Amino acid sequence: MGDLRVLGTVGKATTRIMVDAILQTVGGQLPGPVTVVHSPNDEAREALANADEESRIAVNADSTQVTGLPASVTTFGLNGTAAFSASEVDAGLGGTAFTLTAEGEQHRVTLRLLGEHQVINALAAIAVARVSGIALALAISALEDLATLGRARMERLDTDREIVVINDAVSAGPQSVAAALKTLTQVAGRRRSVAVLGELASGDEDARAAHDRIGRLIVRLNVKKLVVVGHGARHIHNAAGLEGSWDGESVLVETPAEAYDFLREELRQQDVVLVKSSEEAGLDALADRLAGVAR
Repeated sequence: MGDLRVLGTVGKATTRIMVDAILQTVGGQLPGPVTVVHSPNDEAREALANADEESRIAVNADSTQVTGLPASVTTFGLNGTAAFSASEVDAGLGGTAFTLTAEGEQHRVTLRLLGEHQVINALAAIAVARVSGIALALAISALEDLATLGRARMERLDTDREIVVINDAVSAGPQSVAAALKTLTQVAGRRRSVAVLGELASGDEDARAAHDRIGRLIVRLNVKKLVVVGHGARHIHNAAGLEGSWDGESVLVETPAEAYDFLREELRQQDVVLVKSSEEAGLDALADRLAGVAR
């Protein structure tokens, strides 16, 4: 995997996992360096500026200017003009399906992974496979067989009370949190949605502004219950209240242990619970406790 560079602010780890799954299926390696550009950060802009006819680069056409690039650069995205594009996305608790348009044909792809944001990562992995000479059918089959992205990466945990816990407690950048929250409301459907959030890793963004934005997004997405864990995440709770959060529907606790004690009494049959935080926040273990998993 040393020949794969994934640039941008989102999707880096997941794209690598998906490409690795494809390579394991075909029993091969990338025949040379490939760069994936998910979003136009400084490193990505430099890579595109230096691209030539020998460069093998796959670019997210939804977020990056792709005009004027060499013919060796391929595109992916939800934009119908991309070389590898997706439409008719259907996300639920059983996984995520979409229609892939590529090379003049359409294919219905059914992922076992949660969240429509996985679609763009799958498109990136398919683009890498094709520019590396791997057959499209093999790439699709490998992605459809991929059952998990690993521990605490949109990991579904089922309980004997028909409560579904989604453990995504390994990273918490604002974009990642927003995508996970949208997934929560999509897959929950008519079930009650519960979000358990720790402190964000705001990166270059102002920390308070990032937490405030997520708190307001939770209300706008109509997440039914919010549990905020830790003093550093308190502005999520505050912002939810300012946005018009319902009385008592947003709760602030100091520790994962307090969150567990509260949720043990609060959760009811068929709830869908998202546990989302950075790895350092320790909410990964909370997700396991909620699901009754011993690891």
